[in-house]
Amino acid sequence: MRILTLMLCACAWGQVQRPQLGKMLDANGAVRTVYGIAASVTLGDAEIAGVLSSACSNTLCLAKTDAGIVSASGTAPAPPGPAIFAFDGSTAYVWFTEYRQLAHWSNGTLQPAFQWNPDSHGGDEVLSIGVKSGSVQFAVRRPTGIWIVNQDGSVAGALPRAAGALMLIPGGAVYATRQGIAIHDLEIPLEGVTAFSWMSASYLEVRAQGVNYALRIDPGRETLFQLPGASQ
Repeated sequence: MRILTLMLCACAWGQVQRPQLGKMLDANGAVRTVYGIAASVTLGDAEIAGVLSSACSNTLCLAKTDAGIVSASGTAPAPPGPAIFAFDGSTAYVWFTEYRQLAHWSNGTLQPAFQWNPDSHGGDEVLSIGVKSGSVQFAVRRPTGIWIVNQDGSVAGALPRAAGALMLIPGGAVYATRQGIAIHDLEIPLEGVTAFSWMSASYLEVRAQGVNYALRIDPGRETLFQLPGASQ
């Protein structure tokens, strides 16, 4: 009996510790955990419904509903509409796309961040935000092209004018081309990419032609594979 008990405990522990790649936002607007290893994954049950956008690091997940920002500590009131996220350790920056406002999330609360008005910089469209050395950077589309702009307004870099959806990542950016996804010095074939979102620090969710994919972004380990669909 003692041996059986130990075996049962070991099995229960193994179930709790199933490997996770991160969390995805499914086509029904629900956040789900992605279990398994690359190219062999399953989805968990819906955890949060009515989600407009979401993002996760390895330690923190945030979901934007129409009512606010949902985290493990509860819901913080926020402006309506979708949001763009960037993580900075245990905190995050949130860009509200419809209201063009930047906020800082920490310990379950949202506070206004520094003022950065894209209209004062030539009508910029903010495509992504990131954090570098403690400062926020913006990937913006301007009439002159796509630029990476520091929070003081200075230009840190440029991306191809024809780039589509993009995401700032540590050390650079991932962006959609006509035929695929440009990451580091590679181009991974995949047509019709419309959006990226953070599944974890190592994986992005990619949406293309109504299908969700996972993209591993670790240098030298770049991999793209399709995610399972989710039922209603």
